[in-house]
Amino acid sequence: MNIIQKGANILFPIIRIALGVSWFYQGWFKLQANFDISGLVPSVLMNTDSPDWYKAFMEHVVGPYTGIFNILIPWGELLVGLGLITGILVYPALISGIFMGLNYWLADMIYIYPVQLATAILLMLAINQTKHLSVESLIRRKKRAENRI
Repeated sequence: MNIIQKGANILFPIIRIALGVSWFYQGWFKLQANFDISGLVPSVLMNTDSPDWYKAFMEHVVGPYTGIFNILIPWGELLVGLGLITGILVYPALISGIFMGLNYWLADMIYIYPVQLATAILLMLAINQTKHLSVESLIRRKKRAENRI
């Protein structure tokens, strides 16, 4: 294994964990602050930067079911964070993070979300290195070792 590969096997998991901490922190903050999306729906509907199809989604799907989204959003962020920090279900966690990041961007919520989105896409492009130091890779190595015996 060359030095670039070894470096990538260390760097990408560190980036993955940092992204996970970011998502976890945001989810934790929203849970502690009793997150409520109901104020965001009218804001998105009046926003000129959000596409019309997204406004329709916010009005007809999110608007009537804010109670469900008030639970889904913070817990989704927490679970994405935990998945990325621990390295459990990394691929689904990255897909979910990208999905949430796109939704935040479409809602014109420009905070740290574009950075998270770009980072998640980068990690997806190097998924083998991203998963290198993870619970998934430890389980896979242990199974391989057991099969050799």
